[in-house]
Amino acid sequence: MTRPVVMALAAVALAACAPAPGVGAPQPIQVPTGPAEHFSTLAQNVLVPRCATASCHAGTSPPAYPPLDEDLAYGALVGGAGRGVQSQQAPLNLVEPFDPASSYLVMKLRGTAGDVGGVASPMPIGDAALDEADIQAIEAWIANGAPND
Repeated sequence: MTRPVVMALAAVALAACAPAPGVGAPQPIQVPTGPAEHFSTLAQNVLVPRCATASCHAGTSPPAYPPLDEDLAYGALVGGAGRGVQSQQAPLNLVEPFDPASSYLVMKLRGTAGDVGGVASPMPIGDAALDEADIQAIEAWIANGAPND
């Protein structure tokens, strides 16, 4: 073999042995960058059919806080002034406008609430987890300030 061929083969062999870039490195939390859902759409398509059930978050005095009926959900999650409502399970707001990673609602949906001293059981209890697309729509809405459309 010629010297250039040997050098090229050695370079390929060395590159194959190198660890992949970023392996084991912490990855930043990815916040959805697409358009945020309107709260009314989230309420109609996700919260009411999946969460505001008679056994969980329905009615003015639901068995589980907060009430998530369409007419009550926004105030129960974000509050009238849009500054967040504190969770009853951990010292965090249910929705922290502009910060889905710090919103207890997202932690409950993703099953990570136990990591911050909350109740570890993911929502909804006794039912299949929300689709990733639904959770990302909620995260996008929060990332855009959790507006009440």
